[in-house]
Amino acid sequence: MPDLTDEDILTLARAAGVAIPPELIAEVGYSLNGVLEALDRIDIPGLDEIEALPIIQPSPPVDAA
Repeated sequence: MPDLTDEDILTLARAAGVAIPPELIAEVGYSLNGVLEALDRIDIPGLDEIEALPIIQPSPPVDAA
C-alpha cells in the first residue's frame, strides 16, 4: 500500500472533523503510515471470506411530550 500523502491526511482529517496544525502534518503522516503498514502485515486466514456487518448505533429515546 502506498503511503498517504499530506493531502490525503488533510482530507481524511477534514472528513473526521479533526484539525491538524500544519507543523504536525509530517509527524501525523509518519505515525499514520506506520500504523497502516503494521495493519497490512496482519494475516488472519479466511478473513477475506467474511462479510462485514454494519454497525448500527441505537437512536436516543425521543421524549413524548
